[in-house]
Amino acid sequence: MRNTLLVVILAVLVGAGTVMVEDRTEAGTPVAAVPAAVLPRPIDSPVAMPARGADDAADAAAASSAAVNAATQAVDAFDRSNGNTQIGVAVLDRSTGQESVGAEGATDFYSASVVKLYTVVAILHRVETGAVKLTPTDTSDIQRALVASDDNAMDALWEKFGGAQTVAQTISLVGLKDSKPPIDPSQWGETKISARDVVAVYQYVLTTMSPSGRAMIMNNLANARDLGADGFNQAFGLIAPPRPANVAAKQGWMWIGSDFDLHTTGVLGADHRYVIAVLSKNPARVGSAAVRATVTTAAHDAEAALPQP
Repeated sequence: MRNTLLVVILAVLVGAGTVMVEDRTEAGTPVAAVPAAVLPRPIDSPVAMPARGADDAADAAAASSAAVNAATQAVDAFDRSNGNTQIGVAVLDRSTGQESVGAEGATDFYSASVVKLYTVVAILHRVETGAVKLTPTDTSDIQRALVASDDNAMDALWEKFGGAQTVAQTISLVGLKDSKPPIDPSQWGETKISARDVVAVYQYVLTTMSPSGRAMIMNNLANARDLGADGFNQAFGLIAPPRPANVAAKQGWMWIGSDFDLHTTGVLGADHRYVIAVLSKNPARVGSAAVRATVTTAAHDAEAALPQP
């Protein structure tokens, strides 16, 4: 009789434990009365977490890819509709690493003043490695070259730090594909660049340079003046009025032969989420005001396709 009663009691206890374990499995609520030996593997095992994270990352990457592709496609469509100009565009979403290069995004253009960014990157890399030490005049020239696109300041930097060698050094540091130093080393504005290479330079600045070098470049570009040192209105493209918050840009403009090259390049967003480069070659006869409007439209078309940073 005692043996029979013991068997019944054990059966009830085992049955009760099974019910309590199933309740935990469905509701996720631990039950202290159940011995640890009969609990199953916890449902919040880390095995399942990467799968959910991977799915989220894949969804974000897909949405980002669609957005940057839409941005470059919008600029390409505008370029096709405008027979007076040639536009190269590239867009990077730094939050996902998704990049889109437009139809002319790997085409080389004369750099105009965008090369000032290349030269400053090379100089500050030398500072980081201890190869050079900046003087107060050097620091002032860098600021003027980036904020006001001052050609005299660039001339001084170009002469002191090796001219075309600064372009070659940045090409090597960043691994650029299309950029080339100027054939005439005295003409820094005739450096060849592409939209995708300019985007790569910004990404290098934001991810590889020292914090001090990065801050010097980005703080100056964030304070780019509406009027360049030569009096040219550089408030177009990414910094066209009303200027968006959290934008940093390096503009470029140059008349060469019968052409007028006008570029807008930079980053958008509090975390510098988007990098955009819009390079253009235009007939000089149409006038600088019309070309500024063209480049501004192209830049805005790209921005409109991107989720707000």
